[in-house]
Amino acid sequence: MNIVPSHIHDLDDILEGGFNKPSVVLVAGTAGSGKTTFAAQSLFNAARKGETCLFISTLSEPPAMINNYMSRFSFFDQTLYETNKMTIISVSETLIKQGHEAILEFINKKISMLKPARIVIDPLTVLGDILKSGGKPLDDTRGFYFDLFTSIKSWNTLVIITGEFILEDLRKSMVGYLADGIIYLSEEPVGTRSERKLSILKMRGQKYISGKHSFDIRENGVVVFPRLLPSPWVEKPASTAKASTGIQGLDKMLKGGILKDDVLLISGTTGTGKTTFGLHFICEGLAKGENALVISLEERPSKLIRNAKTFGLNLEPYLNKKMLEVLYVSPVSYYPDEQALVLKRKIKENNVKRLLFDGIENIETALPDDMERKNYITILLDLFSSMDVTTCVSSEISELFGAVRLTHEALSGAVDNIILLRHVEIEGKIHGVLSILKSRGIEHDTEIREFEITEKGVTVKTAMKGYESVLSGSARKTPADIFRETFGEKH
Repeated sequence: MNIVPSHIHDLDDILEGGFNKPSVVLVAGTAGSGKTTFAAQSLFNAARKGETCLFISTLSEPPAMINNYMSRFSFFDQTLYETNKMTIISVSETLIKQGHEAILEFINKKISMLKPARIVIDPLTVLGDILKSGGKPLDDTRGFYFDLFTSIKSWNTLVIITGEFILEDLRKSMVGYLADGIIYLSEEPVGTRSERKLSILKMRGQKYISGKHSFDIRENGVVVFPRLLPSPWVEKPASTAKASTGIQGLDKMLKGGILKDDVLLISGTTGTGKTTFGLHFICEGLAKGENALVISLEERPSKLIRNAKTFGLNLEPYLNKKMLEVLYVSPVSYYPDEQALVLKRKIKENNVKRLLFDGIENIETALPDDMERKNYITILLDLFSSMDVTTCVSSEISELFGAVRLTHEALSGAVDNIILLRHVEIEGKIHGVLSILKSRGIEHDTEIREFEITEKGVTVKTAMKGYESVLSGSARKTPADIFRETFGEKH
C-alpha cells in the first residue's frame, strides 16, 4: 500500500499526503454538492500525470454529454482520450435491466482490458436505486454492493465512488461501511450566504485533519481550504526588541513602542482615527525597510491610499517598490479559511514584517457564531506572531447608554496591547483622547491623553488632568478643580 496524490487543490494537506492505494474512497453528499466534479478532477489530473484512468458512468448518459459537462473546467483535456490515458464508459439501461451480475461482468472485463491505475464510478447509488425500483429485494441490492466491493479489492487500484446521501443515512449505509474512506461534501448557510464544506468522516490506515473544511468550485474545479489550526508549538526566545508605532507621543507612552511579534489593537468608536493610527504603524516599518501588508474589510485600496495622503502618509512609493501590498475583501465575501491561507502565503512570499488588519470586527459577517469567531481570530493572530510579524488590528466599538464597550469580546484576550481611542465633549468642543488599556510585558503610561490628527499626522498631546468621566464621552472638571475655580486656592 502506498500514498498517491488526490489531485484536488490543497486536499492532500488535510489527508497528510493523499489517498492510500489500493483503497475505495466514497465521495458522498446531496445533489449539487460537487461529487462528480471532485471525482472527474482527480481522474483527469492523474491522467495528465501519466496514470491510466477509467471513468464509469452509471447514468446511461453518452460520453459526449459527460464530456460536455466536464469541459467547463480547466482540468479537462481531450487529448488524454487520444493517448488512451483516459477512458469513459457508460453502463447502459439494457445492461442494468439484466441485473447486477451482468453489470459486474461488464465492469470487470473493461478493467481487465484497460488495467487502469485510478477508477471513478459515478454515481454508485443509482445502481442500487434502480435495482430496488426494479422489484429486486433489499438483500439483492446489498449483495450487489458486497460483490462489487469484493471485485474492487482484486483490482489493486484506487477507486473513487460517488453517492447521493444525507449525513444521517450515510452513517447507516452499507456503502459507507464497505468503503475505506468517506469524504462528505455539503453546503451550509452562514449568515445571509451559503458556504461549501468538506469533512473526512473515515480514512482507514492513515491520519487526517478532522472537522469541517471550506471548499469552492471554480474554473479549475474543486479548491479546498483546510480549516485554520493553531500553529505547532516551537520553543523560541520571546522578543525583547521594540517596534515603533510611528507616533512619537504614543511610543513615549509605551516606553519605546510595542514588543516585536506582538499584536496591537487600536479600538475606538466611529471616526476616531483607528485606520490612521494603523497606517502610521505601517509607514514606520516601511521607512525602516520592513515589508508590510494591509488587509482592509472597510476601504478599497484606492481610497485607503488617497485618505492616507490627507494625513501626510504617502504609500505609493512603497507600493511601486513592492514593499507594500494592500488587499480589500468585502465582509460579505470573506471566506475565513481561504483568507487565512492567502495571508499566510503572502507573508511568506513577501517576507512581511508588519501587518495591519483594518476593521477586523467585520469578520462577524462571515463568522456569526461567537465562539467560532473568537477561536478563528485567536488562531489567526497567533499565526502572524509565529511568522515573526508585528501586527496591528483595528476594531470599531459601539456606545451603550453613554458608556463605551472597551473592546470586542473576540479580541481582548488575543492581543498583547490595547489602545482605546475616544471622542469626548469638553466645553462644547469635540476632542480626541486615547488611553493604553493593556500592554503585556512592558511598562506604560496610564494617563488619558488628548491627541490631534492634522495634515501632518497624529500628534499625542498632554494628559487630561483636572477632568473626570473622560472615557464616558462627557468629560467634566473634578469637584476639586471646580472648588478652586470658584473660591480660589486659599479656600
